[in-house]
Amino acid sequence: MEMIHEPKLTSSELATLWNTYMADTMGKCILTHFKLTVENEKIEKVIDSALQIADDHIKTITGLFQKEKIAVPQGFNENDIHRNAPRLFSDIYYLRYLEHMGRTGLTTYSLAKAIASRKDIRDLYKKWYSQTESLFDFASDLALELGTFVRSPYMDYPKKVTFVENDDFLGDFFGKQRPLLAIEIAHLGTNIEVCHVGQTLLMGFSQVAKSKSLRHFFQRGSNIGKKQVTTFFEILKDSNTSYPSTWDALVTDSIESPFSDKLMLFQINLLSAIALADFGTAIGGSVRKDIGLIYARLMAELSSFAEDGAKLMIKEKWLENPPQVHDRDKLINRKDK
Repeated sequence: MEMIHEPKLTSSELATLWNTYMADTMGKCILTHFKLTVENEKIEKVIDSALQIADDHIKTITGLFQKEKIAVPQGFNENDIHRNAPRLFSDIYYLRYLEHMGRTGLTTYSLAKAIASRKDIRDLYKKWYSQTESLFDFASDLALELGTFVRSPYMDYPKKVTFVENDDFLGDFFGKQRPLLAIEIAHLGTNIEVCHVGQTLLMGFSQVAKSKSLRHFFQRGSNIGKKQVTTFFEILKDSNTSYPSTWDALVTDSIESPFSDKLMLFQINLLSAIALADFGTAIGGSVRKDIGLIYARLMAELSSFAEDGAKLMIKEKWLENPPQVHDRDKLINRKDK
């Protein structure tokens, strides 16, 4: 008789599923506010698609965790959304947010599948990648149709094959630098867009958070984003490179929050983690020494901001414990009753 061995989830599988559940319960709340306040019918269809994906993920992970006898995280729920609150962002921002989260999902799910071993989990992430790919295309195509798609800067096509002649190609930390490579421009353009999306979100949250300390924290983050965008623009300007387009007036004047302070802080901490990962990828793709140094400096500033965000979550007792190994020393040195 053949025995069928069904292994437990590995640490990497458990981590990615847990993080997906947390992100999707949060995302469902944000998307619900978008759905309740959107005016453009085409953008509403993209929101509906994203809500269906979030619901599918939450239901699937809940069933899987129950089957595996894993505690289902609390995540976020109806207590974290205020359904009667007026809109905080414009329809165009809803679309930009969905583009950004779709792009992030493509990276997240491809990595999650790459580090999964169980076939059912790999199949899940294959399905979720496909869903997110369709959502990203849906949002991007609509942004192109509406004329709001933010393109990376253009550059001249190379006309012939050439080779690097000396180590000036690597640049120096100071002084005149060689022109930017296409890949360096690509990362700068992407990170400008990442900063704009986060900065807009922070600006809105700083208006509506109930906690004064959180309002100041979000305002600090918005100022950091503004400064980082200026830095990226300066690099492009010094190389006589065109800038990616931007959009303004995406935040309303509402001071009534659609979300709980807990959800807003979690969202900002998540965006900070995404930005740090994007900066790290950009360092790997930027050959010029000065650009790598700039990214490292910006990462240090952003890391400090993210750490303060985590401390605020802990202070408010909002930070849900992710899956972790047992503290053996604590178990051994416990006080017996």
